[in-house]
Amino acid sequence: MEESDLLKSQGFQVLKEINQGAFARIFLVNNPELGIVAAKVFKNEDFNTEEWDTAGILSKDPTQICPFINQSILAKQFESMTVIFMDYCNMRTLFDLIKTQKDIPIPVIRAMMKQILEGIRYIHSKGIIHRDIKGGNILLHSPPGSGKVILKISGFDIVQIQEHIGKEMMMDVAGTTPFMAPEFHKEDDQGQTLADEKVDIWSAGILFHQLITHSFPFKSPKQVDITQFIEAKHLERPDLIKDNITWDLLTKMLSFDRKERISAENALHHPFFTGEQAKAEILPSAVQLAKAALEALQKVDTTVTLFDADASFSVPLVEIQKIIGMVDPEADMTLLQSKISQPTDSDKFEQKK
Repeated sequence: MEESDLLKSQGFQVLKEINQGAFARIFLVNNPELGIVAAKVFKNEDFNTEEWDTAGILSKDPTQICPFINQSILAKQFESMTVIFMDYCNMRTLFDLIKTQKDIPIPVIRAMMKQILEGIRYIHSKGIIHRDIKGGNILLHSPPGSGKVILKISGFDIVQIQEHIGKEMMMDVAGTTPFMAPEFHKEDDQGQTLADEKVDIWSAGILFHQLITHSFPFKSPKQVDITQFIEAKHLERPDLIKDNITWDLLTKMLSFDRKERISAENALHHPFFTGEQAKAEILPSAVQLAKAALEALQKVDTTVTLFDADASFSVPLVEIQKIIGMVDPEADMTLLQSKISQPTDSDKFEQKK
């Protein structure tokens, strides 16, 4: 295995392969200098330099500013491959939750969507358009002992950096078809279209629809059904969405006209998140997590953020365990630690950004 051999030659112990995508393979690795991290290995011809440019833009702020992004730590380019080292997220992805087809309580969906939209709001404020928001690119992480789950946006392989923040621009059509905004279905002869950051809001709206209904807003994820939906410009209200406030936000996120589509900033101020009903439905376990986080903040615990102390952002681990089973991040970390071999002098890794 060429990729794992490269990692081993650089002093990394390969613990396991996490994922294999269209452009990269991701491994869980350990090194004395970095600890346990995820290593994303590309062939040089598949590496989008804007992904690393994005990491540079986002790294200017401390993680506490927006913990809902899976941070890249450093990158190294070799003769035929490039490796990006990223924070390791110890649970599964949002796709894994969705594919269980189990009902997720609205208070949990609300907190998850709030984390996702805050992550999107943050990258948009930096002029970064993700272009591939989907369940598989939303990682779940539970800091051992925290009792909470943090959703982190990952998969910046096809990111677009805006020349002028918030302004429309010509860009290549890219993404995963069922999550692509209507404007990405109108490319010119060069495969480009006029679009802006609102393509990510559409994708997040599709996710929102999936979390509530276990389905897409079109008959099937086949191209013919997606095209029919886009051309008809009609979003049918599912029977499962009985609440008018929820439906209002979803229709604003899935507006076929990008100029009418709600922004991440405005979505976060929508009554679905800020109304009296939203406040009343916050889970008691989420309130307890926020209370513990506030006490930790008062003790100057730098691992805790202001978002942790806000119960409206809290996703209790126990709620996720009800959906995907009794995952145990602490036990998993103990198991990983047991696999780590003792470092030798040759294992030292010189960090080069």
